[in-house]
Amino acid sequence: MWDMAQRGWFADGPVILDFGLTKVEVTHRKFDECAITWDQIDMANPVDWYEHFDWRSDPHAALRRARGRPLRAVNIIERTTAADWRPRVLHAVEFLFDGARLAIFNAMDENGLTDVPENDLPAAHWRRVHVA
Repeated sequence: MWDMAQRGWFADGPVILDFGLTKVEVTHRKFDECAITWDQIDMANPVDWYEHFDWRSDPHAALRRARGRPLRAVNIIERTTAADWRPRVLHAVEFLFDGARLAIFNAMDENGLTDVPENDLPAAHWRRVHVA
């Protein structure tokens, strides 16, 4: 989503990845809640939250490296902790493309996007769960 009044990406709205035949929508909320849906948002319709939001195909720099590349894997990234009450916390949905990585992560009640290569991730306190 694009905030026309602020002239920037709106991190509270869903991140929608268009794969041609299907669209995947990802939205993070609260500390570790994430909603993932398929083909539920019609981007041809205007955003009806407020009058100053619109859909943009390229609102964030992290999306540019992945554009047009074949998807090769989808993972869930969890942070591991020493706490017995919560040994793992959902951190991100990771999309690995040929030559690019895109992670949509929990930025404390909004979405964050990063294209940091996977070999630059910290070695400790992370767990990758392969989904597809």
